[in-house]
Amino acid sequence: MEHLDAELLSLLALGEPLGSAADADHLASCPMCSETLRGLQHAVHVATLDTAGIELEQPGSQNWAAIHQALGLSPALATDPLSQPSSGPPAPETPAAPEKPAAAQARPIHGDGTKPAPIPLRPSAKDGRGRPGLWIIAAAAGIVLGTAAGWTAAGVLGQTGTPAPTSTQSGPASTVVAQTSLTPLPAHTGSGDARVERLPDGTRHLIIRLSNDPITGFRGVWVGSADLSRMVSLGVLDNESGSFTIPDGIDLAQYPIVDVSNQPYNGNPAHSADSIARGTLNPKS
Repeated sequence: MEHLDAELLSLLALGEPLGSAADADHLASCPMCSETLRGLQHAVHVATLDTAGIELEQPGSQNWAAIHQALGLSPALATDPLSQPSSGPPAPETPAAPEKPAAAQARPIHGDGTKPAPIPLRPSAKDGRGRPGLWIIAAAAGIVLGTAAGWTAAGVLGQTGTPAPTSTQSGPASTVVAQTSLTPLPAHTGSGDARVERLPDGTRHLIIRLSNDPITGFRGVWVGSADLSRMVSLGVLDNESGSFTIPDGIDLAQYPIVDVSNQPYNGNPAHSADSIARGTLNPKS
């Protein structure tokens, strides 16, 4: 089987339309291409996330150790910069001999002291290998995602609709107040379960596990009324599991339906009417 070109998948991740009906058919039936596309879409989402008002947690030293090893940095740089005392500027270090190719070095500062302009998301020229710079950006965003997952407050990502890195883990003091199985709807195969956990402060999280199902859009998470005449969007399920904060004003007795939908990249925030899986929350006594 010949898979979709990486260039096409990167463009799809940025919201561009499919090239042909054959490409759409392949994407709908190929788990590998669908999974690759979902990963790129997640990377683009994180790379373009509005960070205004987001409070970041200080990462542990193990994050710097992983970065240090992955980039092959000098042993002189092995100490986590964030663990060093903040009183006064750090003493300058003697530059070490380059240990990696020049292409891997950080972009230099210009002679006038200014930094290079950021790489645009929609460059007009192609890189030296004949592929648009969009593919490079999407790949780089994937690397950023891997290192930044532990840095971002879990609750913040949940509120913006992206599953928190520790989505399937809950604190020991949380209580499961409702749960349901998620049953696939016609033309779909994804199944799983959902549960609502309440924290001591009253915050409620909807925890979802749903197996992958090849789709052409992204997976939206909703709660709805029993007759589905009212639907509230909670966010986007990027992986097989995710955690979503339920707004305080949502009464689950009035919105007992958990629905995961196939949402097209058309800019329309309404429910697509193409549900992947659905279940009715059962309160736990």
